[in-house]
Amino acid sequence: MKIIIADTYELYIFNSKNTVFPKRFRNYKIIWNMREALLELWLGKVKTLAIPEKGTPGYDFENFIDEMVKIGQIKERPKLEYYSFDLVTKKSA
Repeated sequence: MKIIIADTYELYIFNSKNTVFPKRFRNYKIIWNMREALLELWLGKVKTLAIPEKGTPGYDFENFIDEMVKIGQIKERPKLEYYSFDLVTKKSA
C-alpha cells in the first residue's frame, strides 16, 4: 500500500479542499493525520510512505519510523518519499 500523510500546518490554516498534491501521488491513500498513519504502519501493509518535505511539521517522522523498526513495532521500514504541495488560493477582486 502507498500512503501520503497530509498532516501539515498549511492544511490547518488554509482550506484542505483546495490542496493540490503532486500528480505522482494520485494513487496514494491520503491519511489526514500522523496517528492514523501509525496505525497503518503497525498493520504492516505500507510499502511506500510520502511525508512532508524536510523543514515542515512531521518531517521527523522518519526518525520515529526507524525507532519503531529498532524496537520491533514494525518489521520493515517503508520506502520514504518527501513532498511539497501547492495551495489553490482565491484572489480577492
